[in-house]
Amino acid sequence: MKILGIDFGTVRIGLALQIEGIEMPLKTIENKGYRNSLKRIFSERELDAVVVGMPISMSGRYNQSAMKAVSFAEKVKNIFRGPVLLVDERLSTSNSKRVAQASGMDFGILRDTLSAMEILRNYSRPGVLRWEVKEDFPVCRDFPDVASANAVLLLSPKSARIENLDRVEARLSIYTEDPQCYLAFLRKGFKPVNLIDDIDFSTYDIIVIARDDHQTRKTVSKTRVSTVYECSWLNG
Repeated sequence: MKILGIDFGTVRIGLALQIEGIEMPLKTIENKGYRNSLKRIFSERELDAVVVGMPISMSGRYNQSAMKAVSFAEKVKNIFRGPVLLVDERLSTSNSKRVAQASGMDFGILRDTLSAMEILRNYSRPGVLRWEVKEDFPVCRDFPDVASANAVLLLSPKSARIENLDRVEARLSIYTEDPQCYLAFLRKGFKPVNLIDDIDFSTYDIIVIARDDHQTRKTVSKTRVSTVYECSWLNG
């Protein structure tokens, strides 16, 4: 397996390779014109996958930097045919700095490629959060018509593609752990959350879940919300 690791930055982008489980620095490229730089790398090297670091806050909440990385990963997916994955990169900078100091390397010069190497190590570690970047998303066409006085929680939707969502007058909150789904709702003007502990279920009148999502159904069964609607997310 040959995997390209990417440490995204708004000025510079660090790149590293993992070949058969061994990480090595590749190069640093400028953010400006990164598409052409990456296209050349994709054409020169037979890559099996691309891994992009996602800088989640230490609390586990998604932040602006994390969403910039998600947006970047979606653009990479447009120019790379293989799998593109997002991986939790918490502590990657501090870990790579420690490696640089132990090896006598100048972290200030090599920080971008060393961080990309650490992102690849994170990807290989069991239990680290990761998500494959998707191009196609299902659509919900049967979102319930709820009264404006209700407080509604949309819990773990399959996507942000919901017909007539702009017509919902109820107070709508959204919980999703999927980074792309989170970003899509942000772009629609919502303020989603990605930690279940940030949800106060007692403040909602209605919960909307995806049909056949048994895990989310179990979560709802532990709350005191009596009204639960199920929606279908269909391809196309």
